[in-house]
Amino acid sequence: MPNEFDIKKLKQALDDPVLRRKLAYEDPLWFCLIYLRHHLSYPLAPFHREMGHILKDSSRQFIAVMAFRESGKSTIMNMGNVLWSILGKPQKKFVVVVSQTQDQAKSHFVGIRDELISNALLRSDFGPFTDHEAEWKKMSLELEYHESKIQSVSLEQSIRGLKYGTIRPDLIVCDDIEDTSTAKDEVNRNNAWQRLTSEILPLGSKGTRIIVLGNLVCPDSLLMRLKEKIRKGNLSGIFRTYPLLDDERRIMWPGRFPNLDSIREMKSHFTRGVWTREFLLKILGWNKNGTDNDDSHVEISDELRSRYGPERDVEYQKPLVDHMKPFVISVPIVKPRKRFTVEDDAAYRRYYGNVEIESEMISSIAEYRYMLTHLAEWYRKWTDEQRRIPAESRREHPPSGEIMRVWTEAKESYRNRPVTPTKNQEKE
Repeated sequence: MPNEFDIKKLKQALDDPVLRRKLAYEDPLWFCLIYLRHHLSYPLAPFHREMGHILKDSSRQFIAVMAFRESGKSTIMNMGNVLWSILGKPQKKFVVVVSQTQDQAKSHFVGIRDELISNALLRSDFGPFTDHEAEWKKMSLELEYHESKIQSVSLEQSIRGLKYGTIRPDLIVCDDIEDTSTAKDEVNRNNAWQRLTSEILPLGSKGTRIIVLGNLVCPDSLLMRLKEKIRKGNLSGIFRTYPLLDDERRIMWPGRFPNLDSIREMKSHFTRGVWTREFLLKILGWNKNGTDNDDSHVEISDELRSRYGPERDVEYQKPLVDHMKPFVISVPIVKPRKRFTVEDDAAYRRYYGNVEIESEMISSIAEYRYMLTHLAEWYRKWTDEQRRIPAESRREHPPSGEIMRVWTEAKESYRNRPVTPTKNQEKE
């Protein structure tokens, strides 16, 4: 697996045709580093290495990846993967790339075609790439020497029954097949889901690898539905999520964003709701008209309390490679928040990926659980008190200022609590 110490090996590979072809044939990341390095403007991130690890594992037949905007997922898991899967070890014969629109399909097609036509090193090592220009208008490339075909299609066209001769697609890559316009009403979402499950997925046969790439569009998006099906065991596959910041405010792509100042600069170009959804991969709130709820208030949901509270820990994404072990990534929650309304609530940020990166960070899960338990106990007492007063005088929610007072009190109580030394500390 390539890492930050492999610069010497990369230079060696570029000068040694035998080593170069061997590395690229075996490993999709090496393929990208060697032949597509002009698309890689920054050093690879740890999550890129995990993407490569997943692609290299032939037992992974269904892969769903949700990654932040401009994360490089399309370069590695679409373009790089498509080329490697035909020219490298997988030896796929019919690859179909699915996009939402014809314009997107054309963009993906042109990107792949240009590499096959203009990439001299790629042609030297894996060519010749003979193809028929007449097929380009159909957005397909037939690589006769490799007995393979790449076809780019969109959801705007009929795609039932696609074949290359007698061969059904053995790799299907769905890249950004939904956006916020799809998410605006349930009918659109259900139609998109119907197209995916009834037309796209059945294109293949046994052994076909299917990859679905995208961003977080809404709580009921295709990727969120796939996540739930995989989690419940109704679909055999793997779901991975890669936000720009993990739950401990670690930067997921330090080669591109070296510090929090660079993150703040990126954040300044987006609304709070878009920033949280598209870069942190968390739903801040969702209005009925299919848009982000971008108000300045935050809320703690019943689901968050159950996931973070003493009864149940949050669902974390387990790392697949050593490079990802330092990161703490919580899996996106389907239902958006409700109930408590709190301005600048640290508990809310604990899950929601540091919406306000200028604010103080919760130091540990233990601290969060202590504070949340304290707040929940206070809320139960407040609710009991409300039941004792006339209905017309009752409040639906506690005052934000009062909740923040209790929350701050809980934080101070936790940090000033007596700490029992561990056995190792007692020995010292």
